[in-house]
Amino acid sequence: MADIEDSIAATRTETLEDVQARHRKEVKELTAKTTTLKKSVGKGAGDKKKKKEITEQIALMEAELSKRHEQELAAAEQQTTESLAQEEGPEQPEAEDASAALEDLSISSSPAPQQGGKKKPNRQKLRKERKAQQFEEMRRQAEEEAANTENTKEIEDAAIAKLIEPLALSIKQIPPDGHCLYNAVAHQLSLHDQSDSKSYKELRHIAAEYMRKNPDDFMPFLVNNQGDCYNDAEYKQYCNTVEETALWGGQLEIQALSKALGRPIHIVQMGSPVLKVGEDLAGQPLTVS
Repeated sequence: MADIEDSIAATRTETLEDVQARHRKEVKELTAKTTTLKKSVGKGAGDKKKKKEITEQIALMEAELSKRHEQELAAAEQQTTESLAQEEGPEQPEAEDASAALEDLSISSSPAPQQGGKKKPNRQKLRKERKAQQFEEMRRQAEEEAANTENTKEIEDAAIAKLIEPLALSIKQIPPDGHCLYNAVAHQLSLHDQSDSKSYKELRHIAAEYMRKNPDDFMPFLVNNQGDCYNDAEYKQYCNTVEETALWGGQLEIQALSKALGRPIHIVQMGSPVLKVGEDLAGQPLTVS
């Protein structure tokens, strides 16, 4: 539910090694951040609710980072393959190759004996042949890896289908655009109560307005490019972006929607139990994946 499109586009300016290095740094930063959040909660009875909310936020943050890293790596690997393919395009002859061509023309008009009767090797041709061999070997290896790699989308869909089977639920596909979280919640609301139907625009406004009124619940989880927590102006701009643009909804927006609507939101995901946000709320749960 993160802003995957923007992050994938950014990888086009990075090498695969750059992406991997950045991922290691981001994992380290997230670990430090979650550790700080865990330590910020006391051990008193009144802190149990806050601890539970922070645990939910951390789980969502980790799942979102993992999903984004997976897609960025796939994009970077594809970009590397495309770059190698482009190198196979036509090359301009080097000065040495051009001289060799002129030499061949002069020979045709006035043959001169060649040592051992052998022609001088064409370096450009040899270089292109080597590149072609290297590229073909890389393509073959990529095909073998792809053949031996399981389809993660199919595996994830099958796992989610298995999880929701005992819940008597079925999957409703939502277009994967920046509004998908809000459209999924809107669909759930209409299923439970058609009189409570809302558009994605209305839900964006509801989430943004709740975040504006409760900054202390969200600001600690937002950092700028320098790694510092948002200030008031940055936080205000973030809320405006949530309401007015197609920014993908993430863990903060799920929390805001749950609180504002007074309903728990259950998140079904592969490899872990159903994540329940707003479990203390009395409304009927909305289930998304």
